This record gives sequence, structure tokens and C-alpha cells, in this order.
Amino acid sequence: CTALIEGTEEEVKQQEKALHHIAKKHQGISGGASNGKRGYSLAFGIAYIRDFFGQFNILGETFETSVPWNKVLQVCQSVKQELEGQAKAHQIPGNPYLSYRVTQTYHTGVCIYFTMAFYTKGLKDPDKVYHQIELRLRQVILDNGGSLSHHHGIGKIRQEFLPQVHTGNSFQVLHQSKKAMDPNNVFGIRNGVFYEPSETN
Repeated sequence: CTALIEGTEEEVKQQEKALHHIAKKHQGISGGASNGKRGYSLAFGIAYIRDFFGQFNILGETFETSVPWNKVLQVCQSVKQELEGQAKAHQIPGNPYLSYRVTQTYHTGVCIYFTMAFYTKGLKDPDKVYHQIELRLRQVILDNGGSLSHHHGIGKIRQEFLPQVHTGNSFQVLHQSKKAMDPNNVFGIRNGVFYEPSETN
């Protein structure tokens, strides 16, 4: 478990002391701050890990969601079950890989971070297959009470799900606000709710 403690110097010391007390009570030990820093550095190496596995015909990616506490197990199990079904439907060789973990906790729920991968040798258009599977898993997440995104955002990849999470009025408010603040489209977002299929790049 990685904990980030914020506040004044006195508040941090107090929270750290309380955290160590709880950990000790349950036979936990402190790994110090260096492991957390090392783990954060891994974020910059993920693309290279993906490239490495690509040499062995393994395609993988991460995706995430935020979920109320009472839906965590349901979302994880439903995603696992759907991935197994999709692997069979697409005739993916071997078994797909799926891991999931809770990376952030809040009073109202958690962020679940998924890592998925599968063997692609012999598959026709594996990128397309991956994208189709990811879209199905996202739908399963939404159907089971998860959000469209916790922190990866919407972009172009998940924009087709927006009508399920925003009303027509919400779209209108966002478009009108953008138009009022950026009438000449200087920012040229063309992503998520602002994507217009008629626009050229």
C-alpha cells in the first residue's frame, strides 16, 4: 500500500504516526518513501515495457474506472468474465491476462486500475481486436456501476460512451461554454464531447 500524506509538517507527522500505529497493530511494516518514488518512476517506463512485449506478440494496455465501494467486486468479476468470453469469441490463442487493483480510495468509492494483455500471433488485425475488446470491457464497467474514466480521460477512444453519461443538455452547455470562451477554436480540442466528425485535422 502506498500512502501519500499531505498537510502541514505537524499534520504530516501526526498522520504518519497514526498510520504506523495501525500498520504495526496488523503486523504491517513501513517500506519507507523510496519505494513509492521508485514505483512512480515506473510510470515513465511503461511504454518501453509495452514495446518489449510486442516483440513476443503480446499486446497489452491499461484502463481504469472509479466505482462506489459496494460495486468493486462486481465490476472486477464482470470485467474478468467478459474478457474470457471475448477471448473465445475472437479465438485468441491461450488465456488472456487481466490484473486489477485498487489504486486510490475515497469516502465514496475507489479507482480500479486494470492491466490487460493477450497473445496475438495468428490473429488478423490484433490492434482492431484489442480495441473491440476494450470497448466491450468499458461497456461492462458502465453496466455494473463504474464510471467512464477516473483519470485517463475520454479523448477519442471513449467518446462514443458519452451519451450514456451526459444528457443532451449537458452537451449543449459544454459546447456553448467553449464557443463563448474560444469562438475561433484556438484550442481546437476536437476530443471527447468537443469532437466533430465533420471537422478535418
